[in-house]
Parts: sequence; structure tokens; C-alpha cells
Amino acid sequence: MNDMDRNEFRMQMEEEEQKERQWQEIVDYYGGQKDAKSQDNIVEMLREVQELYGYIPSEKTGAMADALGVKQTLLLQLIKLYPSFKKAPYGHCITVCTGARCGSEGSAEVFEAVLKAVETRESGAFKIVMKECLKQCKTAPNLMVDSDSYGHVKPEEVAAILSKY
Repeated sequence: MNDMDRNEFRMQMEEEEQKERQWQEIVDYYGGQKDAKSQDNIVEMLREVQELYGYIPSEKTGAMADALGVKQTLLLQLIKLYPSFKKAPYGHCITVCTGARCGSEGSAEVFEAVLKAVETRESGAFKIVMKECLKQCKTAPNLMVDSDSYGHVKPEEVAAILSKY
């Protein structure tokens, strides 16, 4: 290992140790609250953990549950319940509308094009979600990437849209 690699490695290790300390502070704080088992307290802790890591690491949920005095399954259910919580790191969220209007206008083909376009991309770059209705029926079929909306999407346009992300 050259000096540059050693410095990079050392910096990365220090960063990971700092994150671990911050995580422990979060868990200790929320676990020590009088109302530690309240949903508001648990959700706030999950929000801070996600802020720290960019997602909620599954390997941390057991220790978080123990600190709060709740079952791990409760945390996992809350993570599922709140769409803003991420269970894995990903760069962008692609939402394909599957409502009646979008379905009749070709959303299944758009969805297939999304799957094909992301299979060549780096793992974890995208999370793909199907949603019953994006409330933009006039522009069916619809696609969202994060908070950016695309209407009248044709399957052949999907790769170009996703190349922006």
C-alpha cells in the first residue's frame, strides 16, 4: 500500500468510527427517553439514523430495538410503513404509475423498459416502485424519478430519461 492508499484507508476508518459513535449517541439518547417505546420517539430515532447513513442499516435494527425495549419486528414494520424510510442505500427512486389510465396507455411496457435500463447500471443506483396512481392521468403513462415527473412516456424514452440520473 502506498502513502496515498494508507491515508485514504485511515480517513475511511476514522469516518466509519465517527459514524459508529454518532449512531451510538442516537441510540442511547432515544433509548433513554421516558417515552422510549412511543411511536413518535421510535420514528424520530429512525429518521436520525437514516440521516446519518442515508438509509436504515438492517444490521443495526436489533440493537436499536433492544435500546428502545421493543421487538425488532416493530421497527421493521415502521420502516415499511413510512415510505420516506430506506432499507438499503440507493441513489434514485423510480416510480412507475400502474393506475387504470396509465395501464391502458402502456405503463407495463414502460415498466419493462425501466427494468431493462437499470439492469446495466450500478447495483443500488435505483429503487423501482410501482404506484397505483400518480394523479397525473392526463399525461399517461407517467413515470417519476425522485420528485421529477415525466408524462406521455414511451418505452424507448426511458433509457434517455434515466441517463440524467
